[in-house]
Amino acid sequence: MRIRLWLVLFTMFSFLGNLPLWSQERPQVVVVGGGIAGLVTAFKLEQRGYRCCLLEASDRLGGRIGTAHYPQGLEAEYGMQEIWEKSPLIGIIKELGLQLEASDDPWSSLLIDEKLYAFTEDTREQYFLKLFTPVERKAFDATIAELESCYTEATSKGLTAKMLKLQNQTFAEWLQERKLPSKVEQAVRLTIEVELATVAEKFSALSAVLEYRTFLFGGEKNYHVPGGNSVIIGKLGEALKGPKVMGATVTHVVRRQENGRLVAEVRYLKNSTEQKIQADAVVMAVPWVILHQIQFEPALTAPQLKALSRLGRGQYTVIHMLLDKAVAGLWAKADPFPVLSNAELGVIYGPHATDTNGPEIVFSFLIYGPEAEAYHMAPRDIKRSEVLEGMDAVWPGFSKYVHETFFYSYHPAAVTYWPKGRSPLDELSEAIRTPHLGLFLAGDWTESSHAEGAVRSAILASEKVDSYLKSLK
Repeated sequence: MRIRLWLVLFTMFSFLGNLPLWSQERPQVVVVGGGIAGLVTAFKLEQRGYRCCLLEASDRLGGRIGTAHYPQGLEAEYGMQEIWEKSPLIGIIKELGLQLEASDDPWSSLLIDEKLYAFTEDTREQYFLKLFTPVERKAFDATIAELESCYTEATSKGLTAKMLKLQNQTFAEWLQERKLPSKVEQAVRLTIEVELATVAEKFSALSAVLEYRTFLFGGEKNYHVPGGNSVIIGKLGEALKGPKVMGATVTHVVRRQENGRLVAEVRYLKNSTEQKIQADAVVMAVPWVILHQIQFEPALTAPQLKALSRLGRGQYTVIHMLLDKAVAGLWAKADPFPVLSNAELGVIYGPHATDTNGPEIVFSFLIYGPEAEAYHMAPRDIKRSEVLEGMDAVWPGFSKYVHETFFYSYHPAAVTYWPKGRSPLDELSEAIRTPHLGLFLAGDWTESSHAEGAVRSAILASEKVDSYLKSLK
């Protein structure tokens, strides 16, 4: 009898020990999405003393932020490449006790019309003197000054008549109005097309102005974390006290009144079994293209749905190649990387981890826009051949040093852009950021096109959730 009782108690306590924490203490907030937006949202809410549960559909945290590790200590990013100095992520990195290392100048070498303009000088000023003729330099400086003026007006005054005009034209149209020298127009276009992962004919001039900040007012330094930017994800995950449920595919978010109080219920599939969790608030920190795969009761508001339907899908594909170290002899005089191009090579980030003792280096490319979109429906060997052909045209013999190639694609979208008629400052964007019946939306697509916007949106969402939960008391 004692043995049976012991077995019953052992089984019961073992079962309880395997139950998620919310079965013992109900969370106040469910955060859906384990990318940088979801992690920062939960991190900031826990700092305010709230109980959070984080649900992530994949088997890893980080979303589009990831560092690939290869043999011999080689590593390279396949997600977030830069952390700009004015990003709120800098402060969080310091809170986590991580170190930062400064990287490249915000301006890069350019590959225009198959000609390489290498940034190998000590200063940007020296590079621009080589890159532009006096007439081109005057036009370039005037364009940057105008972008700075527009940025200041947009961020201080919002949608003025002048900014509304910018919102209602593409950035390509804005550039054409200025009748710039070809090289100047290409330099200005390439710099922002890379950021928005599409061509200037597709995004509004106002959204371009807002994204151009990192290159204005003297430009911003960019940083990375030693060991790879995914170290940030690991530290954020470790810092969270609440449960993190991996492999949890959310299917429904239902809000209803129970006993005079709004209850939010999230349903998800884990191991093909439906599970439910209740809380006072839900933060959806998932890519915007995922939202339509989830059933909301009640539905998202009409302005929110309209806003989502009028966002553009920027495309990225990252390529890593393992090469013989001897390849560096092709640019022995000076390292020109990174190099911006508008062809099949995208952003040529170049070699990483060159100080390892092994015989190889890892070399990376960031393919963007229509070129990246083509990767979704093309054999990898064909795309690899195109890249190698392009590299051999600039650095003859490059392909013979390549040992292995790895591809990282994002489908159906990598980042958001705001098309003609839209910007992060318009009413539809404000509707996206407006909570509705205990439901909050967060992600880069609520603010800007990159991780910086994701972090900013997470901080804002945590503040709004805090105000909402306090109003319930």
